Amino acid sequence: MTSRLAGKLPQLMRLGGPAIVIALAIAGTGTCGPAHADQFPQVRYEVSGGGVADYISYQTEHGQRHATNVGLPWSSEFTGFGGQVFVLSAQGPGAITCRIVVDGTVVTEQTATGAPGHTVCTH
Repeated sequence: MTSRLAGKLPQLMRLGGPAIVIALAIAGTGTCGPAHADQFPQVRYEVSGGGVADYISYQTEHGQRHATNVGLPWSSEFTGFGGQVFVLSAQGPGAITCRIVVDGTVVTEQTATGAPGHTVCTH
Protein backbone atom coordinates (compact mmCIF):
# COMPACT_ATOMS: atom_id res chain seq x y z
CA MET A 1 0.00 0.00 0.00
CA THR A 2 2.80 2.47 0.76
CA SER A 3 4.31 2.11 -2.72
CA ARG A 4 1.01 3.19 -4.33
CA LEU A 5 0.84 6.28 -2.15
CA ALA A 6 4.54 7.21 -2.12
CA GLY A 7 4.25 9.48 -5.17
CA LYS A 8 1.06 11.10 -3.85
CA LEU A 9 2.26 12.07 -0.37
CA PRO A 10 3.29 15.66 -1.34
CA GLN A 11 -0.19 16.23 -2.82
CA LEU A 12 -1.87 14.74 0.24
CA MET A 13 0.20 16.86 2.61
CA ARG A 14 -1.03 20.04 0.88
CA LEU A 15 -4.64 18.91 1.31
CA GLY A 16 -4.36 18.54 5.09
CA GLY A 17 -4.85 15.85 7.71
CA PRO A 18 -8.49 14.79 7.05
CA ALA A 19 -7.80 14.31 3.35
CA ILE A 20 -4.85 12.04 4.14
CA VAL A 21 -6.99 9.86 6.39
CA ILE A 22 -9.73 9.59 3.75
CA ALA A 23 -7.23 8.83 0.98
CA LEU A 24 -5.56 6.10 3.04
CA ALA A 25 -8.92 4.55 3.89
CA ILE A 26 -9.99 4.49 0.24
CA ALA A 27 -6.63 3.16 -0.97
CA GLY A 28 -6.66 0.42 1.65
CA THR A 29 -10.08 -0.92 0.74
CA GLY A 30 -8.93 -2.35 -2.59
CA THR A 31 -6.06 -4.36 -1.11
CA CYS A 32 -7.76 -6.36 1.63
CA GLY A 33 -8.52 -9.88 0.35
CA PRO A 34 -10.75 -11.01 -2.49
CA ALA A 35 -13.66 -8.72 -3.24
CA HIS A 36 -17.07 -10.33 -2.85
CA ALA A 37 -15.74 -13.87 -2.35
CA ASP A 38 -18.54 -16.43 -2.66
CA GLN A 39 -19.26 -17.63 0.88
CA PHE A 40 -21.35 -20.63 -0.27
CA PRO A 41 -19.82 -22.00 -3.48
CA GLN A 42 -21.41 -24.86 -5.42
CA VAL A 43 -18.85 -27.67 -5.49
CA ARG A 44 -18.81 -30.72 -7.72
CA TYR A 45 -16.34 -33.60 -7.37
CA GLU A 46 -15.83 -35.80 -10.44
CA VAL A 47 -13.88 -39.01 -10.99
CA SER A 48 -13.49 -40.61 -14.40
CA GLY A 49 -11.61 -43.56 -15.80
CA GLY A 50 -12.22 -47.03 -17.13
CA GLY A 51 -14.56 -49.32 -15.28
CA VAL A 52 -14.62 -49.03 -11.50
CA ALA A 53 -12.83 -46.95 -8.86
CA ASP A 54 -11.62 -49.17 -6.03
CA TYR A 55 -11.85 -46.33 -3.53
CA ILE A 56 -12.98 -42.68 -3.55
CA SER A 57 -12.45 -40.38 -0.56
CA TYR A 58 -13.73 -36.80 -0.41
CA GLN A 59 -14.32 -33.90 1.97
CA THR A 60 -17.79 -32.30 2.12
CA GLU A 61 -19.60 -29.84 4.36
CA HIS A 62 -20.49 -32.86 6.54
CA GLY A 63 -16.92 -34.15 6.89
CA GLN A 64 -14.92 -36.94 5.27
CA ARG A 65 -16.83 -39.41 3.05
CA HIS A 66 -15.75 -42.46 1.10
CA ALA A 67 -17.12 -44.99 -1.36
CA THR A 68 -15.78 -48.32 -2.62
CA ASN A 69 -16.14 -50.19 -5.91
CA VAL A 70 -17.78 -47.21 -7.62
CA GLY A 71 -18.79 -47.31 -11.28
CA LEU A 72 -17.18 -44.54 -13.33
CA PRO A 73 -17.82 -41.79 -14.16
CA TRP A 74 -18.80 -40.70 -10.63
CA SER A 75 -19.73 -37.29 -9.22
CA SER A 76 -20.96 -35.68 -6.02
CA GLU A 77 -22.27 -32.15 -5.57
CA PHE A 78 -22.73 -29.99 -2.48
CA THR A 79 -22.76 -26.40 -1.21
CA GLY A 80 -19.48 -25.43 0.44
CA PHE A 81 -18.71 -22.61 2.82
CA GLY A 82 -16.12 -19.83 2.81
CA GLY A 83 -12.59 -20.91 3.60
CA GLN A 84 -13.30 -24.62 3.21
CA VAL A 85 -10.57 -26.82 1.71
CA PHE A 86 -11.84 -29.23 -0.93
CA VAL A 87 -10.14 -32.64 -1.18
CA LEU A 88 -10.88 -35.59 -3.48
CA SER A 89 -8.81 -38.73 -3.97
CA ALA A 90 -9.47 -41.81 -6.05
CA GLN A 91 -7.79 -45.13 -6.74
CA GLY A 92 -8.47 -47.63 -9.48
CA PRO A 93 -6.91 -49.85 -12.12
CA GLY A 94 -5.26 -47.97 -14.98
CA ALA A 95 -5.74 -44.27 -15.68
CA ILE A 96 -8.00 -42.39 -13.27
CA THR A 97 -8.82 -38.67 -13.19
CA CYS A 98 -10.17 -36.50 -10.39
CA ARG A 99 -11.60 -33.02 -10.91
CA ILE A 100 -12.95 -30.31 -8.60
CA VAL A 101 -15.42 -27.82 -10.07
CA VAL A 102 -16.36 -24.70 -8.07
CA ASP A 103 -19.25 -22.54 -9.29
CA GLY A 104 -18.99 -24.09 -12.75
CA THR A 105 -15.21 -23.59 -13.13
CA VAL A 106 -12.70 -26.45 -13.04
CA VAL A 107 -10.25 -25.40 -10.31
CA THR A 108 -8.10 -28.54 -10.28
CA GLU A 109 -7.74 -31.73 -12.29
CA GLN A 110 -5.23 -34.57 -11.89
CA THR A 111 -4.73 -37.85 -13.73
CA ALA A 112 -2.70 -40.84 -12.59
CA THR A 113 -1.83 -44.17 -14.18
CA GLY A 114 -0.47 -47.30 -12.62
CA ALA A 115 -1.48 -50.53 -11.05
CA PRO A 116 -3.36 -49.12 -9.26
CA GLY A 117 -3.58 -45.48 -10.32
CA HIS A 118 -4.02 -43.11 -7.36
CA THR A 119 -4.85 -39.44 -7.84
CA VAL A 120 -5.51 -36.55 -5.45
CA CYS A 121 -7.15 -33.18 -6.14
CA THR A 122 -7.20 -30.30 -3.63
CA HIS A 123 -8.41 -26.73 -3.73
